[in-house]
Amino acid sequence: MSSRAKHVFFAVFGLMTLFVFYFYETAFLDSHSPVWQHVEPVKWLLLFHGVAGSVALLVAPFQFSARLRRRYPRLHRVLGRLYVAGAFVSAPLAVPVAIRLGPPSLVMAATIQSCGWLLTTAVALYAVRRGDIRQHQEWMTRSYPFAMVFVVARALLAVPAIRELGEPGFVSVVWGCIALACFVPSFVISWRAIFGRRSSAAMPAKAARAAA
Repeated sequence: MSSRAKHVFFAVFGLMTLFVFYFYETAFLDSHSPVWQHVEPVKWLLLFHGVAGSVALLVAPFQFSARLRRRYPRLHRVLGRLYVAGAFVSAPLAVPVAIRLGPPSLVMAATIQSCGWLLTTAVALYAVRRGDIRQHQEWMTRSYPFAMVFVVARALLAVPAIRELGEPGFVSVVWGCIALACFVPSFVISWRAIFGRRSSAAMPAKAARAAA
């Protein structure tokens, strides 16, 4: 992905995140709201889950900046540790929160999302500890979409046509976002490898023709 494309992607996702936090999360500031009454039994689990997940969501975009990695490697490592810590705290807590709050049809969805986020983050951490930077970057690309499910699913649920479907629409959107998080990153990585290799191979051929 080019630098411009990354900037556009994260700008759009940033606006989506602000919308989701304003549209959904401000209700948590009112202890008398129905939303607060619903989550009150798991408020402490939800607090740690939400704060850790928010940290991971916010720091990850900076980790995809090649310029930041080159100029500020120490900052890149610090932000990376924050992301890993956020994922390792937030992901497991999603399961008991889903069990307590429901609906039951989303407990397995939360479990799969959590396991996917933990697994991809752990592999990315293992790769960088071994010094395999390329695999580290690829597995981080696979990790972040699992964190993005929280925002993307809620943004889609704000669409009136989807909201009118009720719980079936909610469940379908969540499962759809998790499915996309599972396979889209690998598709992007493979696309970049195939077409990037083709472009690199074409450059010497063009140079040879120009020299002739």
